[in-house]
Amino acid sequence: MYLVLDQPTFDAMRADPVVSTLLGAPDAGLPDYAAPPVATDRVFLRGRQSYLELFAPGNRFDEPVGKVGIAIGEDDGRRFDALTLRWQAYCPLRFSRATVAWTRRTPPVPWYDSIHCNDTATRSDLALWAMVYRPDFVRWQQPDLTRPSVRRAAVLAPRRGRFDVSGIALAVSPAQRDAIARQLHAAGFRRHDAGAVTRLTGRDWTVTLHPGTGRIVLRAIDLRWTGRATIDRVLGSARLTSDRPRHATLRFATARPGA
Repeated sequence: MYLVLDQPTFDAMRADPVVSTLLGAPDAGLPDYAAPPVATDRVFLRGRQSYLELFAPGNRFDEPVGKVGIAIGEDDGRRFDALTLRWQAYCPLRFSRATVAWTRRTPPVPWYDSIHCNDTATRSDLALWAMVYRPDFVRWQQPDLTRPSVRRAAVLAPRRGRFDVSGIALAVSPAQRDAIARQLHAAGFRRHDAGAVTRLTGRDWTVTLHPGTGRIVLRAIDLRWTGRATIDRVLGSARLTSDRPRHATLRFATARPGA
């Protein structure tokens, strides 16, 4: 996931020692996961199979505050090809596929393949897409491996992450709810409707769509983590809480208390 945060929340997520202790120290990105420079517009929190990419306002990509990016990370090229065929059938006129290269090296290294249904991938408030790492990149990033793997856990293994995203809650309009739900259902998520709330369950994470109007708004992120401590930490306009072992929730100011 990537999140574009307001400045106080970005600063708190980056510098708060509780975040580093519970979720791991932020880094500046691939390939070496170095510490972020003092003046930066982006940091990463690495999990075991997933990660959070946090942007500040005025970032290098001109992404607006409040935008959310959600990627389905596949672990196998064959599964990715199967998903490609399903999404091509789901959105034949608005489908796109690309190979992204790591260009900070000469010659560039193929990094990952991505697919999009452009109606949900080019919005100003949401980017929903899918990806799989390329073996070329893994061999370059971790040259000591005898059998490079494109599995997310293998690529993120050097960071020894302490958490993973287990759930995402969004507020969406009825039309947005239908488009997102149908696309995730085409990706293999199981759909359950309970009144105005739609829950989509994947292999190891869920997306819950709550009623909203206008822009798509991120309400909360649920995390599986390795700790057992009780947490209640305000981080700018977000709040990190944990009221039971191995589970934490990052809620945002747009969410109603208790939601």
